Amino acid sequence: MPRLELTRRGFLRGAAALTFGLGAAPSRLFAAAGEAAVFAPSAILRIEADDTVRIFMPHADLGNGIYTGLAQVLADELDADWKRVVTEHLDSLHPDFKHREWGVIATGASTSVANQWTNLRQTGAAARAMLVAAAAERWGMPADGLRTADSTVIAADGRRLRYGELTARAAQISPPGEPRLKQPAEFKLIGRSLPRLDRAIKSEGKAVFGIDVQLPDLLHAAIAHAPSFGATLRAVDTSRAEAMPGVRKVVRIPTGVAVVADSFWRAKKALDALVLDWDGGEFAAVSQAELWRRYAALADGEGQVFEQRGKVDMAAATQVLKGEMRFPFLAHAPMEPLNATARVSADGCEIWAGTQFQGIDVGNIEKATGIPASTVRIHTQWLGGSFGRRASPHGDFLVEAVQVAQAAGLPNPIKLLWQREDDIRGGLYRPMALHRFAVGLDAEGRPAHWRHKVVCASISKGTPFEAAFTGRGFDLLSVEGLVDNLYAGANVDYRLYDAVHPVSVCWLRGEADTHTGPVVETIINRLARLAGTDPFAYRRRLLAGKADAARALGVLDALEKAAGWATPPPPDVHRGMAVHKSFGSVCGFVVELRKTGTRLDFHRVVAALDCGLVINPDSVKAQIYSAVAFALSTLIGQQVEIEAGGARQSNFHDYRLATLEETPLVEAHLVDNGLDHPTGVGEVPVSPFIPAVTEAVFAATGITVDSFPLRLEGYDFIGA
Repeated sequence: MPRLELTRRGFLRGAAALTFGLGAAPSRLFAAAGEAAVFAPSAILRIEADDTVRIFMPHADLGNGIYTGLAQVLADELDADWKRVVTEHLDSLHPDFKHREWGVIATGASTSVANQWTNLRQTGAAARAMLVAAAAERWGMPADGLRTADSTVIAADGRRLRYGELTARAAQISPPGEPRLKQPAEFKLIGRSLPRLDRAIKSEGKAVFGIDVQLPDLLHAAIAHAPSFGATLRAVDTSRAEAMPGVRKVVRIPTGVAVVADSFWRAKKALDALVLDWDGGEFAAVSQAELWRRYAALADGEGQVFEQRGKVDMAAATQVLKGEMRFPFLAHAPMEPLNATARVSADGCEIWAGTQFQGIDVGNIEKATGIPASTVRIHTQWLGGSFGRRASPHGDFLVEAVQVAQAAGLPNPIKLLWQREDDIRGGLYRPMALHRFAVGLDAEGRPAHWRHKVVCASISKGTPFEAAFTGRGFDLLSVEGLVDNLYAGANVDYRLYDAVHPVSVCWLRGEADTHTGPVVETIINRLARLAGTDPFAYRRRLLAGKADAARALGVLDALEKAAGWATPPPPDVHRGMAVHKSFGSVCGFVVELRKTGTRLDFHRVVAALDCGLVINPDSVKAQIYSAVAFALSTLIGQQVEIEAGGARQSNFHDYRLATLEETPLVEAHLVDNGLDHPTGVGEVPVSPFIPAVTEAVFAATGITVDSFPLRLEGYDFIGA
């Protein structure tokens, strides 16, 4: 998505407004005289006298292993001893931690490794050059006669100096302006499946997630949110709750009422004792059926053109494919419930939480509470999953924690913990979306005329990111994956209809590609059937001669070969395929379903992914596996339905996850199309898996899937 990547560079225009008050610290943090011999050429890297290479990560690890991948990049250029590499969360809002394109400290959009690729290499290479210079000075010889390996500088005559022996002097040497970076043939760590650096601390239960934070005199808070979207609190009777054991405070904040107590259980029990009088407002009468009726009515209108070329004339088409597809609201439902611990004092605020948006959160806190951003310190913790939820545009759960602590007026740190129901009923969902399309084929069976309508609530409007993502006159976060798609012919008319309602929406793993990708790939599969053409061959015909389609063609070739597509499957096995480009990468799936009577089971799943230069193959494959489990969950039952203006679903009994037993084994293949840098991984495989499954369902049952989650009348497919 080249245009999307360019647009993301405008992120700073909106996000910078939230980072006011942050001091510009120097970019070099050399050890001061009298300190221990520590070499810290940037806030990201510190080399200690005992040879420990300590890397402070500029991004948050959501469980996806990026700490290991980022460390591999820096450590390779540094020629560090991998056994001495330690990774830690970023410990400040130092400018060195900023996203290299967005200009603010943030994690998201499958950009962590890609955007830090050059910066980390330069950091490692510069530090290595400074250490070599220190060794050359000690030995009285030219630096170009020295080499490095395993955190050691080595002379031609065999003499060696450990990095730890050189830190004090290296800290006094000016960094090179343009350090020499390694050629790919020189890489020692990049491209290897090294074990994750967090494996021991997590497997031994020593990793501290936000929910695990324990501090002296810690108090706990539970919160009651509105039962429907747009509701307001008229009155609250706190008398019974305030008299309960352990309760310290009951406070009102803009988004609800919180109870502060000496344990979470006591806070929750007191919360249940509150008598709350809510004014539901007009939306309290709205149901899911009514919302879909409104979306369909919007699609009947003119809409806003977001891509148009040529002249769409269905009368000139030899055949016309028409359809409508519907995608529900989706909650993120990370395993670790949302939480944050906050302590407010006259000097400012301290927060302990797992968050993706440190540099943006501080601005949101200042805006909501008046506490200057420059006095807010965030202690980043391990994140127990996110899928985009801990990248809240308004920092909702962190802001609430600070508001509760501020309103309570206590010197104690207070841990606010959302219950699972708060999360699933709390909004910030992947938007529900309606797609209506008509595609006309030419005499050769190609999509010559394409009319497409998208009805979707805007994610970016009213957020700090509005300017960045609406730069082309429409919200790109509603249509990425459809805009500029590679298959469309000369005549297209794409329109966006902005659905306005009080249900708050946000990005979810895969962003808009989770609905645009499945629609586009479903259309192409159906057109291939209309044209009587194999789906691989049909895509090749559409992509032939397009300069920006080379990587997609490479993935098609690798996927077809790996899946053995040329060999027909057994009579009881039915298959489908899909390929989609997103986040700078291309991923494809072949899904085979075995049909036994009226039961469908996974027989085989094959994936092919081009994510550019691969840093850690096993880590990349793990992201493919997790994306399959994530996408499968949305297929077999996940949805948030609106009932009486609020969410009907509340917990994992009615918003279920695919189990390990239900999730298929995946044969993952990494495709090298010659790119010399990494591109996105974590979000990329979600989108193409969905239409590959639905095409296999059609092959097996003849059922055309037009809405999600799956409802297969007369068939049993993992309970769908």
